[in-house]
Amino acid sequence: MNLLRVITDIPADRVGFVLAMISADSGRVVEQKAEGDGEFTVVAEFAGVAAPPPLQPAAGASQEKWLGVAKAELGQSEQAGAASNPRIEAYHATTSGGAADDSVPWCSSFVNFCVEAAGVRGTRSKAARSWLRWGVDAGDFVPGCVVVLKRGEPPQGHVGFYVGTEGGRIRVLGGNQGDRVSIASFDARQVLGRRLAA
Repeated sequence: MNLLRVITDIPADRVGFVLAMISADSGRVVEQKAEGDGEFTVVAEFAGVAAPPPLQPAAGASQEKWLGVAKAELGQSEQAGAASNPRIEAYHATTSGGAADDSVPWCSSFVNFCVEAAGVRGTRSKAARSWLRWGVDAGDFVPGCVVVLKRGEPPQGHVGFYVGTEGGRIRVLGGNQGDRVSIASFDARQVLGRRLAA
C-alpha cells in the first residue's frame, strides 16, 4: 500500500530541497502547487514498506551509539524568522508526517533521529510521550537512556538522553532545549520514564 504525504507552507527557495528529499527517499511527486502567498504545497507518494524487525544489540551498545550521534549534533539550532534549519527538518523526516520546519516542536524527532542513526527503530512520532511506550524500562538512570519528562499538561512532554546528575537535578542532552541541541538541567521529579531499547 502506497503512502501519501502532504507538505505545506514551503517557501519558494526551499522547494528544490523538499523535492530532492522526496527523491532521495524514493518518493514520487504527485502534485506541486503554489498557495498564493508565495509558498508551495507538495503531495508525494511513497511505496509502503514493511517495518524492519527490531534489532537486538548487545546491552549498552545501543545507547552508546545513539549518544555519540546526539553529541555530534550539539549546537544545531533553529533559524530566526521564516528560515528553517535543514538539519532539524531532517530530524522531523524520521517521524510520521515527515519533514517539517524548525518551528514544529522537535525534541522527539531529534531522539528518533539519533536512535535510528544507531540502528534501532524509534517511535517515529513527533510526540515526546510516545517514548513512554517504547523499548523497556531502564529501572534507573543509565547513561544514554531515553528520559521522558513532564512539560505542561498531557499530551505535552519533553524527551532527551540522560547524561548525568547534579544534586537533585538530571542533565539531559536533547533537542529543542533553548531552541537548540544542548545539555540542560531538569528536576528529577519531572521524570515520567527512563527507557532503553528492547
